Order: sequence, then structure tokens, then C-alpha cells
Amino acid sequence: MLRTCVLSCAAIGLLGVMVGCKVESTPSSVTISTHEAAVKDAEAKMKGLEASLADLEAKAKTATGEEKAKLEAKWKASADKRAAASKKFDELKAATKEKWQEVHKEAIREFDELKKAIQ
Repeated sequence: MLRTCVLSCAAIGLLGVMVGCKVESTPSSVTISTHEAAVKDAEAKMKGLEASLADLEAKAKTATGEEKAKLEAKWKASADKRAAASKKFDELKAATKEKWQEVHKEAIREFDELKKAIQ
């Protein structure tokens, strides 16, 4: 009887853990099938990065002391990355149907570099 109770509790606990865990089944890199979708995806990412840059700039303006110097340096360092990401985004918009997938991959790499610079 005791063994049955222990096994039941263990099974219920295991079931609770399984139900409570959220397993991500979506791949980290989603395949985009059209140039238009790639441009929309890149535009959304660029807008998000622009917002993060604006937040960083605002924090740098309101910070004081060492923190202000660190944030200003980070913001200035990210300016080059922002320019490169913006350039790739423009290249993606103008890319031909033969080259857009390659340019999209390059743009995503630039966006990732900018994101790292901001964080």
C-alpha cells in the first residue's frame, strides 16, 4: 500500500513537471521564403535595435560619473555597428531576387553584432 502511494505521488509529480515545462519547438533561425518577408523581418529588427539605441542614449544622458562614461562609450562604439547594419538593411531592400537571401543572412549578422554592442 505504501509503495503504491509513493509511486502514485512520484507519477503525479513527474506529470506536474512535464505539464509545467514549456518546450520551445520553433527553430532559432526561421526560414524566410520571399524577399518582401525578409525586408519586413529586417525592418522590424532594425526598429527594435533603433529603440534599444535610443534607450542607451537616454540612459547615457541621465547617468552620472563612471556609469555615464561607460554608457557614452558604449553608445559611441555602437554607432559604427549601427551604420553597418543600416547599410546592410538598405542593400537588402535593393537586392535582386538572385541575391536577397545572401544579403539577408549578412544583414542578420550585422543586426546581431549591433545587438551585442548595445547590450
